[in-house]
Amino acid sequence: MVEQGGYETNEPRKYFSTLYYQNQIGRTTLPTVEEQAELDNLKTNYEGMRFQIPKEMENVLNPREQFKEIDHQFQTFVNQRGDMRWFREHTLNQKSNDYDYRYWLQYQVEEISAGNRSMRLLRSRSKEFRDAMSKLSTLSMDVAEILYSMCYDVVNSEITNNIHPLAHLIEINDTVRSEARTLFRVRTNHFQFEDNSDNEGLKQYIEQKPLFYHLANATLMVFFKSIRRSTRIKNLRPKQALVDALQGFAITDVEGKTANELQEIFEHQLHTNKHRDEFKKYYVSKFVCETNSFFRKLLKRCEKILTRWSKDYYFSSPRKIKLSFFRTLYLNSRDDGAESLNDHAASETKQQFRKIAIKTATSCLFSTSLAGLINFDSAAVDELDSLYDAEYEHAGTSYPNVIRMSSDLFSDLNKGDHAIIRHFQMDAKRNMYCLPSPHIPFEPGTRGRGGFLHNDAMTVSLHPALLNLIEEGRLTDTRFEPAQETINALNILQNTQWSVNLDFLDFIADFTLDGEIISPYPLDIRQSAWQRSNNMKLRDVFINKMDLLGQDEATKAKFRNVNANLKQARKNLYNAGNVFWHPWFCDWRGRFNTKVNELSPQGDDLSKALLLFTEWKPLGDKGQKWLYVRAYELLKKIFDSESHKLDDFSEQVEWVEHHLKDIIRLGRQLNRHTPVADLNHLLDKLEVKKPGPKSEIFQRIAFLIEFTRIHREHDIHQDWNRVTSGLPIHLDASCNGFQHIAALTRNKKLAKSVNLLNNPGNKKGDLYQEVAVKAKQLIDSEHDESKLVRQLIDTICSTNESKNILIDGIFTRDFCKPLVMITGYGASDLASQIMNLNGKKRRGGRFKPSKKANSVPTLHQESLLYQVIQRLQEEHGGFDKLMLVKDNRGYMTPTKNCQLAREFGLALGTYIRYCIGVVTDFKFEEVKDKLAEIYRNIDTLGIKTPPDISLLDGMTSESLRKILFDNGLPSRKLDKQARLTAVRQLVVDKWKNKLYFSWRAANDSSTVRYIKWKLDHNRAQATLPTAMLPKNYVDPGDTQIEHFILNSLSLTNELKERLRKQRRQTYQSQAKKGASNQSQSGRKLKNLVLLCLRNIVLRSTDDNEKQQARSHYAARFIELRGKRTTDGKKNGHRFSLDTGNDMKFNTKTKKEFKQSVAKLFELSNEIILGMVPNFIHSFDALHMQKVIIRLYESGTQDIWAVHDSFGAHPCDIETLIDIVKDTFVELHKHHLPWHLGQIINQNAPILDDTFLGQNSGAENKYPENEWINDVLDANYLIS
Repeated sequence: MVEQGGYETNEPRKYFSTLYYQNQIGRTTLPTVEEQAELDNLKTNYEGMRFQIPKEMENVLNPREQFKEIDHQFQTFVNQRGDMRWFREHTLNQKSNDYDYRYWLQYQVEEISAGNRSMRLLRSRSKEFRDAMSKLSTLSMDVAEILYSMCYDVVNSEITNNIHPLAHLIEINDTVRSEARTLFRVRTNHFQFEDNSDNEGLKQYIEQKPLFYHLANATLMVFFKSIRRSTRIKNLRPKQALVDALQGFAITDVEGKTANELQEIFEHQLHTNKHRDEFKKYYVSKFVCETNSFFRKLLKRCEKILTRWSKDYYFSSPRKIKLSFFRTLYLNSRDDGAESLNDHAASETKQQFRKIAIKTATSCLFSTSLAGLINFDSAAVDELDSLYDAEYEHAGTSYPNVIRMSSDLFSDLNKGDHAIIRHFQMDAKRNMYCLPSPHIPFEPGTRGRGGFLHNDAMTVSLHPALLNLIEEGRLTDTRFEPAQETINALNILQNTQWSVNLDFLDFIADFTLDGEIISPYPLDIRQSAWQRSNNMKLRDVFINKMDLLGQDEATKAKFRNVNANLKQARKNLYNAGNVFWHPWFCDWRGRFNTKVNELSPQGDDLSKALLLFTEWKPLGDKGQKWLYVRAYELLKKIFDSESHKLDDFSEQVEWVEHHLKDIIRLGRQLNRHTPVADLNHLLDKLEVKKPGPKSEIFQRIAFLIEFTRIHREHDIHQDWNRVTSGLPIHLDASCNGFQHIAALTRNKKLAKSVNLLNNPGNKKGDLYQEVAVKAKQLIDSEHDESKLVRQLIDTICSTNESKNILIDGIFTRDFCKPLVMITGYGASDLASQIMNLNGKKRRGGRFKPSKKANSVPTLHQESLLYQVIQRLQEEHGGFDKLMLVKDNRGYMTPTKNCQLAREFGLALGTYIRYCIGVVTDFKFEEVKDKLAEIYRNIDTLGIKTPPDISLLDGMTSESLRKILFDNGLPSRKLDKQARLTAVRQLVVDKWKNKLYFSWRAANDSSTVRYIKWKLDHNRAQATLPTAMLPKNYVDPGDTQIEHFILNSLSLTNELKERLRKQRRQTYQSQAKKGASNQSQSGRKLKNLVLLCLRNIVLRSTDDNEKQQARSHYAARFIELRGKRTTDGKKNGHRFSLDTGNDMKFNTKTKKEFKQSVAKLFELSNEIILGMVPNFIHSFDALHMQKVIIRLYESGTQDIWAVHDSFGAHPCDIETLIDIVKDTFVELHKHHLPWHLGQIINQNAPILDDTFLGQNSGAENKYPENEWINDVLDANYLIS
């Protein structure tokens, strides 16, 4: 019998399963068939119950001390047993609750994320993990050995260098390894995997060189986490190669077709083919990351390692501490040392420590390159999507510098198909296993602390550069000062308990062990802990239906997200018993965000679909209504696509009741036991296909499964009050940006369009459809915007029929919706939304207007516009002039089509922006103009633009004195030049006030400032020491080094030919255009020279040649001049990293003064452009904040929050809707003039006195239109 089936074993009980079934203390096998029949009687009430957090753990303000206390228990009672899960047994036995275990585990996971301890927590790791870590260890020793040899060379050099860290790392390493107890702590904290491996050579290496191994290991971890796979199709030439390849797809109709036409057919076949083997056969892969973003991450890790070693392991002797290097480490790492310094000294220490860390990180980067693991280069066009997918922010037209995995390492890692790639690419931040740390008030100019227990804990997301500028005194204010209510709202959100939707997860995914589906497979997912697994994967039927094996970057990103969500879901089952929390923070407008996107209400379709509230609440009749409303929204097009859409909620409920039997019949088949043949038909009916940006495919399936379970429970109880569910129901605001604009400007027409006010006949307003209709109406008008679009349509289409098809296909509600949405939040660049991948800036397709020209943006093949055109071409034809094909280098072709598509996209963006303005009475522009008027009247002493500074030169000494006197500055004892200098500084200080322009959405709300900054470049810090070079080394210059390479016998002819070709191209470009070494061509040559020199070092058998190459290579990372270069000038070919983190506004000379004002002028223009969207965002943020607090006060503990999407349990939705309307009216009880008056008052100290006089009492200038109270009766404000 099952009740007697549980038994004590020598391993801890299976976590997830035993929470669900009674008496299954240590079961290790799946239930028998006989036992399976009894399981329904053995289920506990665990699922659907809120986790009870011990009272003393609800408000932990010192996580470190709390962890220490819990860890003492672990070390005392459990550590010797090996498996940390015994600690859960201990906490359950001692406290009848496993919360201490959860807290301890969460703290340890964050230690791993911070790089403060080994990744090995569990003893029984998978083969995948062991393979990954073994390879990492081997590579780490290679890099560490080169780093050590560099330090050895510096220490033993005839040239003294006590500044560079390479001169001192051996001292730290040797001191620590000589102390057995200290070395033991290092190994325990950082090298647990290595200590438990069978590799004796690895253990001995760590005994000898622990610091070097630690730095190398961290460098490679950062690298493997940062890289992204970039793929492109192989160049199949000559034409016959394409013909042969197409025959493999059974395509024989090739007669008379050009190579480009065959290429297009070939690529189409590749994208529709479902076999991985075909992808591998025809695609070339590379792994790449952007250089500066990688270096920033590496720098952060090096700072942590140096701090940890100097604080916990290495203690400087009095003799050593006299040296600047050791004194800086000492002061940086010790609290008592920092406290003894004044602000200036503390800032100086921080700057010196950063320089040390930069040089250490540069040395690690150099060592990794010299080990043959990475190459430096500039990005190829086919790599841009990979870089942008990784959220790289690139400004400018040239392609960024990148670090690329070397071909040798690529081959060594089985062309990227290796455990180390899979392991580190999946290492994302996790949801929390315990309640997040509470947010508390904090000093302005910091991020605060809350959410995660210690690593990456923050209350407000502020850019590191901004924080540094505030700390250094360059800026005096911060972007966001949260009110207490904002902090309260964050803590309320963090109290929400989440669980994975088990029935949905069971249907869509398989548990796997080392890549294979586990067998025998559990009949119930709640038994899955009894079967060994180490991952999950999406079932093949979904992968194929959703075309997730495509090699375009958008599809690869989607598939990565799928895998990340499934991995996270499994961790939450087995590590947290299917109860987890999200840490929340707010951005600098006050908008609330989760720190982790996986399994988050703010994540993608799968993330949302997997979520349930942990606590299941009775639906009642009210909950049933909103369950049915959600059913209509998700299922209407599946069961009844032809009829018009219903707006009235009661009619939607009636529709669901009418289709109820069909819905439940379909839902019952959504389980893993349905045969694949039947499942294919079901998924086709559910429109499971390649997902778009706003796909709800997974949410629809998850809803259907839960909807069916709910009705199964209702069939038993026949009472909605006895039916429980944790399914979140969320309602979205109707074009939220324009809702706030309509309320601020009291525009009744716009208010009806966005459902603030009811329309006649209870018809739902639809601003998106209004814009689509208006765009069709105005296309024949004489406005400049419509004329250009009309001309381009005439060029594109050869018949009136195709013109009408194109107009009808583009100007639709679906096409206009995202454009209207972003316009409501201030976007003026609609072309990016139309032309680029996912509507993101700088993520368009690219083409070359001519062979030697720089590439230019055009439509991306995954863009909103191109997808419409492609569909119209497939359905009707006639749009050949807009069809694009990507060549083997990643550029779009043919050129004429690319140019026409580009012009069309840009014109459409401008035209639709105009149509939106017409429909919304240009109210957005009204808000923008009013705010800009205030901003432009910030007092700058009459210096409105950079040329105006010449006015100061013509001033008399008395005029200058008066300016200083009027502003409370000393002036009498100053001569004219001193007064001019002082006035210049005053002008700059006044201009800096433009960075601090602030507002509040309400008198008691958070303060927002749209501060912008532009860091000064600094490429002089990331260098190696001159002591690395032979004493008599002189840099011979570019030409001689290139000749040295070309004469080497150690390089392949292919590599030499690449160098010759690049030299010709670069020198020709420099001769014609005067291009610099930093041009695209110049950078390619510089990086190719680096590659060649490094290869000579690795492959040459001639010791003299090897040493020469090594010196030339190292010299590229060292600033040389004078006697160290042949011409005495600074070596211009040096490899450079921009490590600037300062923003200075100098005024000493007229030139510096002009540059400072010009920089501030540029920043102020950027602030004006972005002010309105951020102003509106602060209103939607405050609205969400008020809703969260009011919901909590009404007794609702679990809240779904996504900026303008509000959610709760179904039974709480009516309360939610009332609160949303009440708080909206409360937020907008005053109109725009009142808010403008408040902004003037708030910024009065920095505004021009004349302007202040003219606008005294501005908030009372216009009567208020009190229709705002009618919003309380709105039926569709959220829906």
